[in-house]
Amino acid sequence: MQQPPPQSNETLYNKKLVEILRKHRGLLQSSPAESQRDRDVFAAENALLDRVMRNERSSILSSLALAGLVFGTVRYGPRLAVIKIGGEAKRLALQRADELAEKANTRWIQKTTAFMFESLFAAWAGWRGYSILSQQNASSYEEIAKIPLSEGRSVLSDRLCDDFINLGHKEIAPDFWSNLDLGEDSGLKDRKRWQAVRDFCENCAKRRAFEAGFRRDHGLKSDASVEIPRDALAKTE
Repeated sequence: MQQPPPQSNETLYNKKLVEILRKHRGLLQSSPAESQRDRDVFAAENALLDRVMRNERSSILSSLALAGLVFGTVRYGPRLAVIKIGGEAKRLALQRADELAEKANTRWIQKTTAFMFESLFAAWAGWRGYSILSQQNASSYEEIAKIPLSEGRSVLSDRLCDDFINLGHKEIAPDFWSNLDLGEDSGLKDRKRWQAVRDFCENCAKRRAFEAGFRRDHGLKSDASVEIPRDALAKTE
């Protein structure tokens, strides 16, 4: 079987990716649509982001439900199971133990310790559930990667593409990307995310090339904004 190239640089490349995201962390909080005209030219990008947010919202709600279920199970499950198996005698024994702990003034310690453990375990279960759902939700990755292909204007492309093109074409070695061609045998910790990063980089390059050609053909300045015509970049997917 073909052996995948070394993935020892994945952590380093992930740090570079995180640096870019931190650099632009306030981007999604800004609103480029100051008029109806602006809302129209950013409509395709906004619609795509709405789909991504719906997918993520579903994952978040599912993880919260899982956390609540785990918390309830860990908090009440063992006691109910003991009572169900041991019957009335076991229920009375537990009640007496609680009363003795109250008299010894140690019951609050037991409650606090138990609550902290239950909360932490439930939080871990919820986070783990969200991580699994997010990794399995390939549609969100694919949608994000298509943002640079959006018709009209794209504020994310305007702000992120240069950094991502530099990351994908200069800072990340070509042999790292070759891991993606091995599919499940790639050995990467998060292959779907890296696939989305590479696709985003490539789509950014397509958008930049189209914008440069459009400016040249229409005699526009090098920094002039370009509205991508409908389906102009879809043909290059």
